[in-house]
Amino acid sequence: MEPAELRAPLLESVIAGLNDEQRHVVFDLGVVRSGTVSIFSDYRCRLDVMALEVGAPHRLDQIEAEEFQALIRTSMPPARGESVDLFLCWNLLNYLSTEQIGMLLAELTPRFRPGARLHALIEYSARTMPASPPAFNPVGPGLLEVTTVDDNEIAAPRYSARDLEQRMPGFEHERTMLLGGGMQEYLFRRRSA
Repeated sequence: MEPAELRAPLLESVIAGLNDEQRHVVFDLGVVRSGTVSIFSDYRCRLDVMALEVGAPHRLDQIEAEEFQALIRTSMPPARGESVDLFLCWNLLNYLSTEQIGMLLAELTPRFRPGARLHALIEYSARTMPASPPAFNPVGPGLLEVTTVDDNEIAAPRYSARDLEQRMPGFEHERTMLLGGGMQEYLFRRRSA
C-alpha cells in the first residue's frame, strides 16, 4: 500500500525538548525503523526497541494474561542501569486490551525516571482500524510515514486519555492533540515519586 503522512506535533515538541548536553534513553514499543534511528542519532541517545508484536503468536489482544506477561518479559531489553526518558508506543496501545495496557505499564513504569514522557497515537473517531498495526516511520521530528500492512479491519477501542491514565500507574495525562484521519496524539508524564 502507498504510505500516508501524519503530522505528530506533540512528538515533535518532545524531541525538540531533548537536551543536547544530556544522555537520553528512548524506549520504543514497536520495531526498529530507519527513521526512528535517524532522528535520535542527532542526540546522545540510547534507543531500546521492544518489538512487542513481533514475538506475539497471534493478535496481541487475544493473548491470555500469563502468556502476555511472559511476552513482555522476554521482549524487554535490559535496563543496563539507566532510566527511560521517553517511551514511544506509536499506535500499539490500540491493539491491547485495557488489562494488557495495565500489565505492560506495571512492568515498565519502574524503568522510567520521574518526568519521563509516554507518547501514543490512538484511534479516536474511527469505529474500525487495520487488523494489524500499521508501520510508523518518522521522516522528520514531527512527520510520520504510515504504511498499512493489513486490509482487514477490526473494531477500534477508541481509548480516551482517562481510559489510558486509569491503566497507567504513576503516569498523568499531559496533552492531547487531534490529528488527521481520526487519530489523537497523547502525551503522558511520569509523576515524581
